[in-house]
Amino acid sequence: MINQQLTPDNPKTHQPHHTPMSYLDHCGVYVKDLEKSLIFYQDLFGWKEKTRWTSGEAKIAVLDMGKGLMELVQRPGSPCPSPSGNWTHLAIHVPDWAANVKKLEAAGTELRKVQMNGANIAFFKDPDGHTLEIMEKGLSL
Repeated sequence: MINQQLTPDNPKTHQPHHTPMSYLDHCGVYVKDLEKSLIFYQDLFGWKEKTRWTSGEAKIAVLDMGKGLMELVQRPGSPCPSPSGNWTHLAIHVPDWAANVKKLEAAGTELRKVQMNGANIAFFKDPDGHTLEIMEKGLSL
């Protein structure tokens, strides 16, 4: 009943204040060249390939990020152009921020380094133009 009030006094309509714990399982990213993207993420972060398969014309590989998975999908016609501006990003906490920055700079990657709440972060693009952020400290929400 839409008009019934949800209250602790009405057990038929009362909903708990919290839901079971959820977590991010994987992040799916469309790429132009699966092999090039695999090398990029494996070399930079040390993520290991967990599995790989095809689905029709799509080639898919999954990388183990330690506390989640990244699914790389190469499909004819993908990725389509991103909207202009910084509309989304994937933020990754790294154990040695300075070493990662050094590795990116040595590879000629353009970085935008920022300090936020006393912690270092850096934004950059992957081979397909997706915005990535590496963080010295993760968010504490």
